[in-house]
Amino acid sequence: MLATVQIRSTVSMQKQSALTLDYNRLKSQLDTRVKEGEQYKAQIAELEHKKEDFMKASPGTNSSNSLKNELDYLRFISALTDVTGDGVVITLNDAEKPDPASQMNYIIHDYEVYGIINDLRNAGAQAISINDERLIATSEQICTGPTIKINKNRYAVPFEIKAIGDPDKLYSAIKNSDVVSGLVQYKKRVTIEQKNNIVVPKFMNDINGLISKLEVADNESKKEQ
Repeated sequence: MLATVQIRSTVSMQKQSALTLDYNRLKSQLDTRVKEGEQYKAQIAELEHKKEDFMKASPGTNSSNSLKNELDYLRFISALTDVTGDGVVITLNDAEKPDPASQMNYIIHDYEVYGIINDLRNAGAQAISINDERLIATSEQICTGPTIKINKNRYAVPFEIKAIGDPDKLYSAIKNSDVVSGLVQYKKRVTIEQKNNIVVPKFMNDINGLISKLEVADNESKKEQ
């Protein structure tokens, strides 16, 4: 009996250590994206400041076209415009019949959603949304809990993740993801589909809200307006 307890304790400590390492890795990546978001915000603000000069420039001139292209590009990478393209749609949901003794193992957790988003980005996703809420460079700060607050709206399962990029690369990245393997192990429901003409909407908040949060709160069954 004592040996069994010791083995369980060792396994538990190993799992906790792995989770800590994963958390530190993800936090480091988040910090990098926060800095990127601040840089994009500053660049956009600077270009918006030049708007008067842009409007005065004659249409079709090199200076006006260059400024417009630069502003359009920054708006794209900062999620300030709708994006349409090919990619994947992923749906995540809790297990249908969880074990009452360990129910928390059978629900979709924030860190699992974050892990999938991270896998998509590493596979080259150009635009990502969760339940049609566009993710910006710094909107993946997620706290613990079963419901996710994205920008200013709260959602419970199912979570529909849309990602635009190379469909084959994105599909392969998620299909072979360690995160998805863990979800399947506990019979959580995961679907991955390659689709054409996916629409990922722009970030709907004011530009000053670019540095925002994805947070998780108590159980809620519906989106909070």
